[in-house]
Amino acid sequence: MKCPRDGTELARVTVATLELDKCHKCDGIWFDRGELERLSDLELSGVEQLLEKRYGDLEITEGTTTGFMRCPRCQDARLQGCHYALTRPVRIDRCERCFGFWLDKGELEAIIGEKRELHNETERGVLSSFVRSVAKSLRR
Repeated sequence: MKCPRDGTELARVTVATLELDKCHKCDGIWFDRGELERLSDLELSGVEQLLEKRYGDLEITEGTTTGFMRCPRCQDARLQGCHYALTRPVRIDRCERCFGFWLDKGELEAIIGEKRELHNETERGVLSSFVRSVAKSLRR
């Protein structure tokens, strides 16, 4: 598979039990359908740094791209930008055909960090207090 950003051949990398596809030139990562959710559920931290440490010095086969970003799995399908997150939108790219996701460097850590913050806020009751106050103001 080829990187939708720069055409470099993607390399198979392992994170926990997941096999992902990573571009060692731009550090983007391809997630097949369901993989991003499974990785997010593992609540790992420092995934991008771990991948760089473990796989960062591999030899790359560079390529080129033209036009719109194409899905590395489907090849001819266009990747569409979308927001992935609840409190802080992180703009990532999604294939409308196979429902895979392309994350540029830094986006995975942003999603994992956002999920961790939301979990912490929920535990502290901040979110429930906010929801109660909004509900109360809507009843007026």
